[in-house]
Amino acid sequence: MREAKDTRRSLSSELHFYTISDLQKLLGWSEKTVKKLFNDPSFPAADFGKTKVVEAHAAIDYFSKRHEKEYERYWQ
Repeated sequence: MREAKDTRRSLSSELHFYTISDLQKLLGWSEKTVKKLFNDPSFPAADFGKTKVVEAHAAIDYFSKRHEKEYERYWQ
């Protein structure tokens, strides 16, 4: 008898983290701006030892939403 194909979508089991320098290269922003982003309470960053990191999917989710300086208290 033929086996039924599993049609469920699965998430990648691998986690990828970006550091400040990684995002600086990807976005083309200055180090000062990226560090300020990592210190923003609404940005999903975490401390890994002395290094600040953000998980790739969390960063994509954050950047997929519109953020405006005039409405974000942290950036004023």
